[in-house]
Amino acid sequence: MHPVISSALKYSTLLLSFLLLAQVAQAQRRPGTFTARNAYYLEVSGSSDTYSLNFDRIVYQYYNFKAAVRAGVGTNLFFQEGEPGVYPIVPIEALGMIGATQNHVEFGLGYTRRFTDHPDLMQNMYFARIGFRYQDPRGGLLVRLAVTPFVSPENKSDTPGLAVVPRFGLSIGRSF
Repeated sequence: MHPVISSALKYSTLLLSFLLLAQVAQAQRRPGTFTARNAYYLEVSGSSDTYSLNFDRIVYQYYNFKAAVRAGVGTNLFFQEGEPGVYPIVPIEALGMIGATQNHVEFGLGYTRRFTDHPDLMQNMYFARIGFRYQDPRGGLLVRLAVTPFVSPENKSDTPGLAVVPRFGLSIGRSF
């Protein structure tokens, strides 16, 4: 065989071996690494006033820790009894999750805005979250259950100080 062809064949084989090795190394992931980083879900109560449709995205992963951002939109449309009218609700949140596989402890801080001018309703609400999150790293069913107390500087009661409202939330959706 000609020395140039032999040398080219040797280098091509070596290059192909390195490319295959790099592909195998990239395919090996740590347990708990999410390939399904997006999710949508319906949240009842929680950080929304009544219910909201939400989207979240995992933006950072390091071993068992994941960080995400979330935004949603909701309304009080089907829960109008005793309400002064229909208004939209927009929750946003920064989330953290700790867990190795499907089960995670979830925590977060967020802000919810009620778009209403009614004087008896709080418009700006800040909330915390601590709860449980079930999400398969490859996608599928998403279930969240959390305690989400509100704190608002707009105290609409006769009691002075910040308004604190205890709240629980349940979310069901899909990750992809």
